[in-house]
Amino acid sequence: MPKQGRGALIFMLSIIAVGALSILSLVPFRILTALGSWLGGLYYPIDLKRKKIGLDNLRLTMGKNQSEKEIRQILRSVYRHMGSSLLEFAAIHRLSRERIDSLVRFEGLDKIDAAMKTGRGVIILGAHMGNWELYAQGGALHGFPVHVIGRKANVNLLNNYMVRIRECHGNRVILRTNAMRRILKILQEGKAIGVMCDQRGSTSRGLMIDFFGQPAPTSPAMARIILKSGAVVLTSFGYRNPDQTHTLTIGGPLTFDMGQDAEKSVLHITEHYMKALENFIRLHPDQWLWMHRRWMSRRSKTSKT
Repeated sequence: MPKQGRGALIFMLSIIAVGALSILSLVPFRILTALGSWLGGLYYPIDLKRKKIGLDNLRLTMGKNQSEKEIRQILRSVYRHMGSSLLEFAAIHRLSRERIDSLVRFEGLDKIDAAMKTGRGVIILGAHMGNWELYAQGGALHGFPVHVIGRKANVNLLNNYMVRIRECHGNRVILRTNAMRRILKILQEGKAIGVMCDQRGSTSRGLMIDFFGQPAPTSPAMARIILKSGAVVLTSFGYRNPDQTHTLTIGGPLTFDMGQDAEKSVLHITEHYMKALENFIRLHPDQWLWMHRRWMSRRSKTSKT
């Protein structure tokens, strides 16, 4: 398909997506949860490309301890869970604090309060587990809004819609591109930054970090921000319970052994928080987004580690 044709198709799909989300926002939350789970289960057998990636990742990291049947059951659960989270996103902007509190048990919010009182700024490391969008809204309604680092959607219409939902209770979205200076300024002002720490870094410039016993390219950018800012570092990992409520646990503060060699410190920091992430995923493997190429080898043997 020509480039212009692809662009028109993506724009039309974005209009459909925004329209669908607007309609779904009127549906009761519990119905969205059930409908999303059902649709996720239907999508699992036909999403051949991402399903293969997910199965390959699970075999690579858990194949020694899980049977093929168990691995497939884990991934099917991931699809159902992500289906629920996708449809729930449509309605999170209309949830009150009381409604969110009936859905999410927050553990460790006092750690955010204590960290904010230091005045050093706070970095909250999260992951694509549970319903991370719901947790961010709940934190804001409890008085802890964050500046969330994210990517811009390809189409402005869809991007603006998603940003409005994410900012509806006081959180703010920062585009990942060229964000370093702004992030450091926010931390210097004693505010909080939220960032997903589970995505793949550059295969040519990222650090190769042991993740589930396998080398995984990981961006050193967040470790450099931690090193430069001196901010308090917390983790924020959540999961969906069998009764469709959630539990969000705030962990930390993480402590790091800061040496005189900056690059060694960056490596140590990255290894430390990736290990914390791995430990949590192992507890709830059916909650993490396995369907992306998290483990890839380097593109060039001459690339620095």
